[in-house]
Formats: sequence, structure tokens, C-alpha cells
Amino acid sequence: MVCRFKNDMPTQHAQWVEVETPSLTGSGQPVIRRMLRNNAIEAWETMQKSGGWKRCQLRW
Repeated sequence: MVCRFKNDMPTQHAQWVEVETPSLTGSGQPVIRRMLRNNAIEAWETMQKSGGWKRCQLRW
């Protein structure tokens, strides 16, 4: 599974991150979600500790 974290446009009150994953249904459309930056950092750290995820230089 591939997951991409990408900085999104900040608002006046918060910094956002876009999280994109390929569609599991095969429709070709990726699933895109927005998270607060600090929540995205916490999610990534949890993924690395518990799920064996690692960073790669994949270009989409």
C-alpha cells in the first residue's frame, strides 16, 4: 500500500496536509483526505512504529 502526505494550503487558523492513497476498488480515482498537520505527523509516526511503513521517493 502506498500513502502520500503532501502539504496543503494553510488557512488563517490551521495548517493542513493532504493524504492520498490509491483506490482499492480499482476505479482509478485516488482517495484524498485532509488532516491537520499535527495529526498527520502523529499518524505517520504511528504507521512507522506499528505497521512497518517506511519513506520512499515515489513520484506520482
